[in-house]
Amino acid sequence: MSAMTVWRAMFALDLVLLTLLALAYPFQPPGSAARTISLMAFVVIGVSLLGLGLLIRADWDPF
Repeated sequence: MSAMTVWRAMFALDLVLLTLLALAYPFQPPGSAARTISLMAFVVIGVSLLGLGLLIRADWDPF
């Protein structure tokens, strides 16, 4: 299994998590703890997607 396959699999999993989070977000009450955690998760997943996108684009192979 090459590094590119790993990066792409992680990218796909991040997209699935982001989609599920985006679907659940409108049903959370404003100002609740769950909504705050969702916002933080959006940031973490977004940064992860950005980093993985850069790794895929650069064709980086650490192994």
